[in-house]
Amino acid sequence: MEFCLDKKLCSPVIEEKTVEKKEDQRPVERLSDISDEAVVCQIKNGSEAAFAELTKRYMKKSYSFAFRIVGDMEAARDLTQDVFVKIYSTIGGFKEGAKFFSWYYRILLNHCINYKRRKKLVSMLPFTDVFTREDYREKDENVIPDDVNHEEKKDTAEYVRTAIDSLSPKHKAVIVMFDIEGIPQEQIAEILEVSVGTVRSRIHYARKQLKSLLKKHI
Repeated sequence: MEFCLDKKLCSPVIEEKTVEKKEDQRPVERLSDISDEAVVCQIKNGSEAAFAELTKRYMKKSYSFAFRIVGDMEAARDLTQDVFVKIYSTIGGFKEGAKFFSWYYRILLNHCINYKRRKKLVSMLPFTDVFTREDYREKDENVIPDDVNHEEKKDTAEYVRTAIDSLSPKHKAVIVMFDIEGIPQEQIAEILEVSVGTVRSRIHYARKQLKSLLKKHI
């Protein structure tokens, strides 16, 4: 882990403690009041409190995002924890001047997509190599599966979630980030490391696909 040398970002931080101030003493910033990048700088310098602050800021958002991508609560929880472990071990690679939000979400998204790919690979194995015939599902990503239990998915939200899950990873990612999480297109472009025009194109295509998939249900 490399040390942060930016004095502005790495100014001393004391959190959740009462400090007796002298008249000529400048106010001490709390961790909760500084930017993500400044918090990262504190982590680089060995602050466990700073890492706890970063976890507090992003844990719920990360879980929500992961769940919408993978569609499994337990997997989303595990993926979120794994990403925070990776963030801590690779924080030295975060470049000064970069935006933590984009760097972090890129790692999280890649973890979720890799999980989905592994899961799909397992589902393509012969059922004798997995568990039981009931556990084996051959899934076409371009259509809503015929074996969906419509008794359990009557409401519109369930149809929408099923349709979104059928999109390709790159189109599902932009729909989740833009239409559900409300992340601006410019930030999505930074996360995916593509142009804003590419993001807009993917959103347009994904919405077109969703409209086609949902027209017989909604």
